[in-house]
Amino acid sequence: MKSVFEEQVAVAQWLMHPSELGKMPKDVRFTKQFTTADGIECMIFKFKKSLLSPWLLAIASDSGIFSEQQKYNPATEIEDATKLVEFLKQYWQNKAKEQTDREEKAKGAGVFAAFALLKEATWNALEFEKAFEDEWGITLSDSESTESGTKAYSVPELGAKAILAITLVEASVPGGEAEYNAQYNYLWKDAVQVAKSHKAHLIVSVLGADTPKGGGALFAMALSSICHNENTLGMYYNNVVVQPNYIFAGAEFLKMKQFPVLSLVWIGIVQSENGISGYTTGLTNLGKDEIEIVNVRKSPNEIRDFLQNIASYVIEEDVILHDGETIGADNTQRLKIVKSAGVNVKGESLKILYQ
Repeated sequence: MKSVFEEQVAVAQWLMHPSELGKMPKDVRFTKQFTTADGIECMIFKFKKSLLSPWLLAIASDSGIFSEQQKYNPATEIEDATKLVEFLKQYWQNKAKEQTDREEKAKGAGVFAAFALLKEATWNALEFEKAFEDEWGITLSDSESTESGTKAYSVPELGAKAILAITLVEASVPGGEAEYNAQYNYLWKDAVQVAKSHKAHLIVSVLGADTPKGGGALFAMALSSICHNENTLGMYYNNVVVQPNYIFAGAEFLKMKQFPVLSLVWIGIVQSENGISGYTTGLTNLGKDEIEIVNVRKSPNEIRDFLQNIASYVIEEDVILHDGETIGADNTQRLKIVKSAGVNVKGESLKILYQ
């Protein structure tokens, strides 16, 4: 390791990073040096954000510099520092296998599907193509019909194999599935009633784009152009039914050259006697794990906004979150992540221990 002075300077510089303190700490002091049971050398430092703030814990070790901005306790400093060293060890192990994780998640990503709920069993492909070009400035090329009535479009702007497929089904979605899932849209009080009134639906799917984000962008474009048709009542996907205005709001991000997270990821809210839970659906289509917050005493809006921000972050920055890591909405928040069986989503999900 470096000298105490060199490590002290390095800790101060690390704390200045925007994702940490974002400024020079008021004071940084060395307290103790020790070796962990598995031979990792570690120096313990305490630091202050400001003159009147409490002392906080930081370490400089063979595994790197780290702090969770927890209070420094001289009675437990070695125990607390050891936990930070263990966190860093897990972090580097996660980084080492991250490429494998990305490849595994990518196998099921990049395929998007939705049911457009229709007032009447009609759909005009030529009108859709014109609406798509008018809205997005893209001409859907090499269109062809299949025996099943599916209209398939290649979209070379998003990859040689990018396909948008649309099929008219002259019947409602089977089994009352759309009506049932419409109840989960807490933003649309008429969702169930409107879903019950649909007489036909379009199956809208996207696959083959060069990247999941590219496929997602094409999917958001198609949903918006379809929803501009007066025959469209709503869109059923991500286990919920949403209104056309919701789709338009998501599409506005694309028009501002931003990724349309709102179009692709639904933030569900569940209330129970144990508190408020929030969850995402749609992140797996983009090669990410679904995220949940379970049974907290927070407002639904706070939970929704937080999950929306985290979903945007992991998609736009292409971040893979791991079990045992921490995350926060700013550089003062450190919330632990636990990966386990989903509570409100299928399969495993990442639980953020929100406080």
